[in-house]
Amino acid sequence: MDTEAIMDLAVTLARQKEVPADSEIYVPSADVRRALFGIDADVGTLLAAKALGYDLVIAHHPVGGKASLGILNVFERHTVNLRRAGVPKAAAEAAVRAMQAEHAPRVHATNYDHVPSYARLLGIPLMSIHNPCDEIGRRVMDETLRAHVRKRSTVADAVKALGTLPEFRKAETKIAIRMGRPGNPLGKFVVLHGAGTNGGHPVAAAAFRHGIDTVVYIHVDAGHLKRLHDEFGARGGKNLLVTGHVASDSVGINVLVRELRERGLHVACVSGVVEA
Repeated sequence: MDTEAIMDLAVTLARQKEVPADSEIYVPSADVRRALFGIDADVGTLLAAKALGYDLVIAHHPVGGKASLGILNVFERHTVNLRRAGVPKAAAEAAVRAMQAEHAPRVHATNYDHVPSYARLLGIPLMSIHNPCDEIGRRVMDETLRAHVRKRSTVADAVKALGTLPEFRKAETKIAIRMGRPGNPLGKFVVLHGAGTNGGHPVAAAAFRHGIDTVVYIHVDAGHLKRLHDEFGARGGKNLLVTGHVASDSVGINVLVRELRERGLHVACVSGVVEA
């Protein structure tokens, strides 16, 4: 396979029509046989790949280029997920604008050519596949919950349902109830993953204010969590489940890895991927 075919496969598995703005082929290859796939990658990863005879590094998180700079656009997928859950368009869009305003200065300051420049120098093909894997993972998590929970299910039931996924069973981190109580009714829920990064306070608050009882994030900043506690209560009727960053990223990554291996590629998983 070449790097274009690998990216196209990821996009197809995610049921998307184009490569999202946070995914990119930095250094292409026409013939990939051995790939090193990690949640994160740096210059050390490139050196290890070269020393070990791998002909491609696939990073999940963007490692520079247009993918690092374009991630703000991917935040807009939170609007899609919120609207799918019944949040009004204006409220969903306002939440995403607040996210973008907070993250824009950091994104603008990114040294976007650091890792790609070393990949070019070393002659190591490099790509990032971010949102397609996250969208696959979001769908798997959502479908798992809908297959297991019932009208009277509790938050604890949702944790148990997600725990049927092997990535969560094998991870060193456990699914955490960051807001609410295990015995609270699960109620109406939404999995807010697959949109660049977690929505923090703005996106979760928009959900809670518009009829959503339980939000599922894969990680959350402590400062944003405090704001949610201050507004909705740490142990009130609104629930926030945090499933764990590397385990949740692995859910979507593993789907792609299995498909690549079926096509004859040797894929070694590193940098946090919980293989299942």
